[in-house]
Amino acid sequence: MTASIAEARHRHRHWHGYYVGAAPYAYGFVSPQPKLQRRRGADPANMVPPNWQLQQPNSNWMGNRFLSPDGSSWLTVYASLTATEPIVSHMQSVAFAEGEKVTYLRGERDWIAVSGTKGERIFYRKAVIACGGKVWHHIAFEYPITFKREMDPFVIRAAAIIDQAENDGCEEATTSINPDR
Repeated sequence: MTASIAEARHRHRHWHGYYVGAAPYAYGFVSPQPKLQRRRGADPANMVPPNWQLQQPNSNWMGNRFLSPDGSSWLTVYASLTATEPIVSHMQSVAFAEGEKVTYLRGERDWIAVSGTKGERIFYRKAVIACGGKVWHHIAFEYPITFKREMDPFVIRAAAIIDQAENDGCEEATTSINPDR
């Protein structure tokens, strides 16, 4: 069995890294299970930097927000329904925001990733269509430029988790997301 480079790129989920079965826990879609299947000894908690605190849940959306101890950095992990707006419009809203300078932008028909600067801060956002095309899985980081070296491993891990979460937590996500967010 062989595949061309174009075929491998067609389904962007070619990364076979850290997490299998851990993504629903990371997203907050389900409770942590005692026996998560792990590769390479990775722990799903590695997605969130040490000492970051989970913030109070927002009833308007399905997800979690974590804040650094000094309050200068944050991570959000959430889901939204694909039916609320056209895919192209949603990708544009993920990719572009006022006052940001985009330095990295990649995507395909079912995912988009963007990074750049906003003043003296770095942002990274990724959205992946999951659950048979019904749900967007999102991650978003923002932190001071001076923290880039420390934050890169967490951004890379979080991006890999959402690639692996294609069908994780779908039933709960599609029934519990508030479409009027």
